[in-house]
Amino acid sequence: MRLWDFVRMRDSKVKIGEKIGKPLGLVDGSQVFSTMFRYDYNGRSSYEIVLSTFGPENYREICDATFYMQDVPGACAQIAKFLGERNIDILNSVSLSMISNVCMMWKMLVDLSYYGDFTTLKEEFERLKREASPTIGKVEAMEIEPSHISDRYTKGVVPPGASIRTRTTRKMHRTPSIIRNGEFEIPSEYVRMIEGIGEGQIVMMVGDTDAWVLSLTFLSPKTQLAEIDFIIPDRPGAIFEVTSALARHNINLVSVYTKVLVYYETMTLELVADVTNSNLDMDALREKMREVVSGLKGRYELAACRIIDV
Repeated sequence: MRLWDFVRMRDSKVKIGEKIGKPLGLVDGSQVFSTMFRYDYNGRSSYEIVLSTFGPENYREICDATFYMQDVPGACAQIAKFLGERNIDILNSVSLSMISNVCMMWKMLVDLSYYGDFTTLKEEFERLKREASPTIGKVEAMEIEPSHISDRYTKGVVPPGASIRTRTTRKMHRTPSIIRNGEFEIPSEYVRMIEGIGEGQIVMMVGDTDAWVLSLTFLSPKTQLAEIDFIIPDRPGAIFEVTSALARHNINLVSVYTKVLVYYETMTLELVADVTNSNLDMDALREKMREVVSGLKGRYELAACRIIDV
């Protein structure tokens, strides 16, 4: 699932559209907490603001839970009742039918702050299953473990040992912001810390549905972005053929999205690229990519090549 967008900062505010806001719960009235990171590499610095609907005190007892159930009426209700009777709050969740009319899966974040330890909950569920309790008769199994969503929110995106230095510029903005008119207002202390930020700055927004956070990073107002889409063979090396051709013209990839159309036959390769420093204008780039794909073996096709209007 592609969950990214580009907007310009206006009056220290960032517009979060429904496409990216709804899946993360960042809609009007949402309470949002934030952390800002500074990344330093080879004499260059960049900043990232990470947004979460969960405050720092909430992370302690949040767990990832997955329920497997029969695909029948009342199965979800049994799970909701099982958790509700134990004062366990269901937070973000998603369910889907794995095999229609047979089984479903419900993945969720749950808050055990007013219940206790997740191992106790697991033991209680397993006891009810052994006793064939009708209260969870439509539920087949439960998996639960402590969530690690706080890692993305508190440690940044760069793993330990990497050559990029990560620094938390402010541990957390403990006073929550409120999404109003679809906009997040960047805290004033963040704006003061970010070097070179100004009106009209391009903001790249990337949603992480595993961690339930939204990442905001800042690009130069003069950055020129392009969407470049291909149809390519579904085989090893096909992505290299295309991306290496772009690299030869000093085109930097910002986002890569692939999706198989026909297994082992065709797939899509959808790219967002920074073409600011390319030695080709858009017309020349379009023609060059058509020339490149026409010379490759297999089904290669340039599907789109256009400037993104931010």
